[in-house]
Amino acid sequence: MFNKELFKHWTYQVFSPGALLRTKYNAFKDLLRHDTRALELIADLEGFFYGHELADRARINRMAAELSQEVKGVVDALTAMSPARYVDLPEFFKKIDFYARMNLQLDEPDLAPPYVLELDEVADRADQAGGKAANLAAVRTAGIPTPPGFVITANAFHYFMESNELRPRVEDILSSVVLSDSDGLLQAMQELQELILAAEVPEDIAHDILEAVNDFMPEGCHLAVRSSALAEDGNVSFAGQYASELNVSPDEVLDAYKRVLAGKYCPRAVTYRIRNGLSDADTAMAVLVLPMLDAEAAGVVYTDDPACPALGGDAMGVYAVQGLADGLVDGSRTPDKYFLSREEKPRLLEGCAQGGVLLPEPALLRLGEYCSSLETIFNAPQDVEWVMMPGGGISILQTRPLQQEKDEVPEHDAKDLGTVLYSGLERASGGAGCGEVFPAATGEEFAAIPQGAVVVTPTLRPALTQFMDRIAALVAAQGSRASHFASVAREHGVPVLVDSTAAQGLTKGRTVTVDAVSGAIMEGCVSEVLRRANQETKAPEAATRPYKSVIPHTVKLTLTDPEADNFTPEGCRSLHDIVRFAHEKSVAEMFSLVDKRGRGMTRAKKLKTDLPLVMYVLDLGGGLFGMAGDKDVITPDDIVGRPMWALWFGLSDSRIAWDRKQTHMDWEEFDRISGGIFKFDSQLLASYAIISDDYLHLMVRFGYHFSVVDSVCGPETGSNYINFRFKGGGAGFDQRLLRLRFIRKVLEYCGFETSSTGDMIDASVTRLDESAIQRLLARLGYLLAATRLMDMALRDEEQVDQKAEEFIQSFENKN
Repeated sequence: MFNKELFKHWTYQVFSPGALLRTKYNAFKDLLRHDTRALELIADLEGFFYGHELADRARINRMAAELSQEVKGVVDALTAMSPARYVDLPEFFKKIDFYARMNLQLDEPDLAPPYVLELDEVADRADQAGGKAANLAAVRTAGIPTPPGFVITANAFHYFMESNELRPRVEDILSSVVLSDSDGLLQAMQELQELILAAEVPEDIAHDILEAVNDFMPEGCHLAVRSSALAEDGNVSFAGQYASELNVSPDEVLDAYKRVLAGKYCPRAVTYRIRNGLSDADTAMAVLVLPMLDAEAAGVVYTDDPACPALGGDAMGVYAVQGLADGLVDGSRTPDKYFLSREEKPRLLEGCAQGGVLLPEPALLRLGEYCSSLETIFNAPQDVEWVMMPGGGISILQTRPLQQEKDEVPEHDAKDLGTVLYSGLERASGGAGCGEVFPAATGEEFAAIPQGAVVVTPTLRPALTQFMDRIAALVAAQGSRASHFASVAREHGVPVLVDSTAAQGLTKGRTVTVDAVSGAIMEGCVSEVLRRANQETKAPEAATRPYKSVIPHTVKLTLTDPEADNFTPEGCRSLHDIVRFAHEKSVAEMFSLVDKRGRGMTRAKKLKTDLPLVMYVLDLGGGLFGMAGDKDVITPDDIVGRPMWALWFGLSDSRIAWDRKQTHMDWEEFDRISGGIFKFDSQLLASYAIISDDYLHLMVRFGYHFSVVDSVCGPETGSNYINFRFKGGGAGFDQRLLRLRFIRKVLEYCGFETSSTGDMIDASVTRLDESAIQRLLARLGYLLAATRLMDMALRDEEQVDQKAEEFIQSFENKN
């Protein structure tokens, strides 16, 4: 397939260069479309990977799959633009994409039997029976009293889902879940629960459940049907998150089973799961079935309970209520409280006990011995659920690791909230930071950024990323969350806001707080804002842990400098790197779209204009009004393409004085090939423009220098850019350098990044909105017209600087 495309490319290049231009342009447009969507997905995924937003794993995987397709589109488009130059890129993409998929891939669920296991069999089978049932089986194995029972395995849950063809629908619904959208979460979970309750328990599972009731449950008893999800009662407790069905008659056990399965998708349980970094598959629902016991009293024991300071925080706390413990765990009943020493043979401790009439001391001490043994068995403090039956017999119903209380984040003394300078600003990266304002518009100023500065810059330039460790916060006049810089800022936790008014109004040395949580900038350092922002943007570490190995292959950006040696397909380490590489190289391909001889311009139309300028225009589609299609000669009024019209607006500015007796063309080429007898309107000597509705590639030849402008100007901000090159001149080298100084000062004032080599200057600006690009193109056209013969009149740098200031003021007055 590659050889076929390469042969096609070479054929076009030799026999139909005009068709090659259109092929390149169409591929470029495809690349920009894929690039824009890829960067949007990267920005969204970064929010999830770095914990600024929490969502279900199904959403992450779906977005990652879509990102893969968009990046493939970028690679295919760049390869179509230049098959020979980027022959290795598809293979590097496949390698990186493979690693990304492997790190996101989840194991296929096991649907095979057994679907039911006796409780005595599951002490070492938590992967099938879930944490609650496995723990209770371990208690039973240790000889500590527990009721008999059986487990409906996680395999049965997977089979239930597959048999009812629920899995695709569940994945689809979960892929819409974002925790910040509480209403959407509630609606999605209601739909999932309804799907499960309306489904049928497969016949073989139903048969095994009913048989187990007959085999393992005492005759005539009612049942407790309890959740035992795979991750439950392990390192994560899921306390109170899932449903339990009590007093279930044996003939209703199948309906109770479905209600417990549906409880897996209650909003609080899904929220808890996501916040602990668990996928839907990680919490497959096994179900524990026990007989209901005749409870005289019931409750919980915390084997390491700090609730009694009088005992030095080193005691075993026993909480008891009359009858069943459901009123205790849901907080509706006040328990009796007992405290025991944390010893192998516990002693009753005085000091904080309340009540004390439900449990006789022998039963209480025996319960303490059981719980002390459980702490030894599980090698950690335990949260134990128990029941005391008539006659004083104790039975353990559940044990799990005790979730110790965590120290609260200390409150800081906060200054009174200061004056809000700006509000409602667009957030590109969350968080908050404080420091002194430091304006930085050029590479030279980037290098001077002091540590802890609030940097103010015209745009979110990738070149800033190398100074990220110095930046406390950043405010840009233009940019978006989809920019490469914003991506790196999110990775490093640097807050970034975008607003032109704020960027212009913040003065150097002023101390401000940038609150990218609320989109505001405040006077001074406001510690309360900094503290609150840190708390609000900090997700649980467990929620982001599953994505640590995914980030390097997906969203992490390492290719930040297009001039670096590693800016190659081999240097790409992530899908983001490939997007960055392909975008830069595609723009470079378009910048060199046509050589100086104008190959491919044979079907171009001559532009008739009042300016003494010879120019030909090739329309790639949408650049001219329809009525101009049959014309060989067009006028500026026939042009509809946005970037060409904007640049022509500046080029034909009425303030520019043109010498109508002198035709502007490539005099150097004219001298070389014609000896002074070549036609002045030849395409070999003329300026030319390749245009569409939102694209411009322009080469302007003024005597002994030329300029190239390449630009996309459309509604997709992420695709917009201007690349500009200016080279040569008829004056001496020193005077040409003075003109470059003038041009560079004007361009940098307008927000362009610039660099120069010899008598050539390159400038660029990217990812601005359509109106900003049009404004800059108009100014660029005006600059081109005003400087076409300037090198002849310049004497020294002082004169250049003065003229630059006057020129900047002139187009400020105009616009």
